[in-house]
Amino acid sequence: MPTAFKTSLFISVSAFPFALMYSTHAFSGADTYCEPATQIQNNEYTACNALPALTPANDNQVNMLLLLSDLGLAKLKFGTDTETLWYTSSSTVPFETKALTASAINLAKNARQPNKPLDSSNSEYCNTILNSHQDFTQQVKADKKLSSTERDFLIKARSQLKTCDDHISLIAVNPDWSVTARQFASYLNGSIAFYNTNFSTASKIYSALAAADQPWIKETAQYMLIRSSLNETYQSGLGEYGDLDQSKINQQLFKNTYDSICQYLKLYPSGRYAASARGLLRRCYWIGGQQQLLVNELTWQINNPKSPFYNLEINNLAYEIDRHVFQSSLFKAQYLKDPFLLAIYDLMQMRKPESAEDRVMSWSELNSQKAVFKTQPELFQYLQATHLFYVQNKPNEALSYLSNPQAGNSNHYLALSQILLKGRIMEKAGQSANTQQYWENLLTKAKSPEQRGLFELMLYPYYAKQQNASFFADENSKIKARFLQRSFITEQANEHSLMHIVQDKSASEDQKNLALNTVLEKSLIHQNYALFNQAYTQLPKNAAQYVFNDNDYTSYKKQPPLGNFVWKGSTINSKFSCPDLYSLTQKLQIAPKDLSLGLCLGEYMRSDKAYRLSDITENEKQHSTFQGPIFARGQIYKNIIKSSSNADLKAYALYRAIMCYSPGGMNDCQDADVAKSARKQWFDQIKRDYPETNWAKSLKYYW
Repeated sequence: MPTAFKTSLFISVSAFPFALMYSTHAFSGADTYCEPATQIQNNEYTACNALPALTPANDNQVNMLLLLSDLGLAKLKFGTDTETLWYTSSSTVPFETKALTASAINLAKNARQPNKPLDSSNSEYCNTILNSHQDFTQQVKADKKLSSTERDFLIKARSQLKTCDDHISLIAVNPDWSVTARQFASYLNGSIAFYNTNFSTASKIYSALAAADQPWIKETAQYMLIRSSLNETYQSGLGEYGDLDQSKINQQLFKNTYDSICQYLKLYPSGRYAASARGLLRRCYWIGGQQQLLVNELTWQINNPKSPFYNLEINNLAYEIDRHVFQSSLFKAQYLKDPFLLAIYDLMQMRKPESAEDRVMSWSELNSQKAVFKTQPELFQYLQATHLFYVQNKPNEALSYLSNPQAGNSNHYLALSQILLKGRIMEKAGQSANTQQYWENLLTKAKSPEQRGLFELMLYPYYAKQQNASFFADENSKIKARFLQRSFITEQANEHSLMHIVQDKSASEDQKNLALNTVLEKSLIHQNYALFNQAYTQLPKNAAQYVFNDNDYTSYKKQPPLGNFVWKGSTINSKFSCPDLYSLTQKLQIAPKDLSLGLCLGEYMRSDKAYRLSDITENEKQHSTFQGPIFARGQIYKNIIKSSSNADLKAYALYRAIMCYSPGGMNDCQDADVAKSARKQWFDQIKRDYPETNWAKSLKYYW
């Protein structure tokens, strides 16, 4: 950049309290499917399980929005889940990054005029095509120098430009029209060229209109010159795959853009587009790789929300800062001279490294920043405590840096962050009883959904370990979060807790059905037939209707598929058949080692009714709160092969044992794998001993 231009930048930035226009965006990165987790984050990055507290694990955008809320700039809305327990897949706390960024709105009003929502478009140049249509039409209707014929023509011509994909031709300017009509027509041609992405032509037209005598055209053309020049500059730096390469930016176009911004603000310091013009200056800095100036501009905006030039859109700001500052290859930490941006950077530098290139901030590096935080000493002390806890593993020392804020403190999220860290320090010290009481006391004082959600999340492991079902499923339950109720019922509750919920008159239908489905599935997997039969009697009379619908992908009444337990049995051959599931389990309760009954249970397990049980069985092998050995139909087949004298039973068991590995050689029968040589022996045996059976005839492989 020429020296003269550098000087011009410095003078202009000092002279004008510019405001910013924001860029539209879609959430960055690949889509991630998130479900809330009960495991509390440590300092490993997560986009899914964010907390309403400043933590290293949170996405940068979450931490920014929390601090912006404390600064009085953002209003945050934390989601609630109103689905049934069976369909619950989100929570108030923890939450995914996109849920918070999508709902955040301005608390300090944007000064941009007219303050209309931008059009829905992923391209900056296209996000005003509809709004500008309205403005153009209003100006044409209001201008008394236009004849009715001219007015009608101009309005009709503008109405043809509806989307940026139209690519319509420029209109012919009639020399017989009035001067005003010709100027409006020229402006319209500039708009057509602009929305057709012919920015060089648009810039020429807008430049010519700077001398127009129609006031609206003159000012708006000067403003649109900024936008067209800016987009032309952006295009000059696009790489092969549409990415911006700042080293390729045409520096003359970049200077033209900057000059047009300064010219507009010189001519119209209180103009209609003054706030947006400075917004485009910020975009100009980003495109031109002026990282230090961009950071300065962002800092000014954040610290001047009452300025008539304040122009931040909170639902986009966190994304913009994250992408254009922290993710920029031009980023340098020394550019950060403000507590807000520096705090976000510090938290990011306290994360667990994900690669050899990642580095963690040292204690001395953090302490060297003290002067930057002189206006926010409490925030700095919190960062010190965070470093001591997460990076240095010194919880006792970390505690000395925390004040004793209340959950209702006006500096809400910093206070909540301190409260959370204090509780985690107590947990790490092994003060279980004291820590549970700490969270319980806070729960009674919670003043917002996210506070309650956080305290319930922290209490969850204590209550789950205690197996007190009334904490989760009762009209006066302490845990209200639906995802925590679901997690306890499906993952943590033991047999006693589940049956308590099933039989509890104060439990909701949602809770009872989920508990019933869980106890039926797990008792069957663990061969606890007495428990299964006890629970089976609690099924709704119309349980057969509680099934998954393949057409609309929903379950009956959005409840668990209790109809899966309504199995009518099956016929294996003319000599051997299996009874319905309830009759079968009643017999198994009496004779649990009966191989023919076990074979029939295997028939149920491989039926469409038991589609869920395979995955659940694998989970139960890893972690289970139920007693009893896990049923494996593959082992039943092995036992029959070894000990049964019934020819039909043994032939079918051989067939099924081999089919466990169909079609790809992977065992889906939940038992221990056998070598291919053993499967060949089974194959040879059925072909030799039972050649006339359909099972032997149908087998061609042993996988």
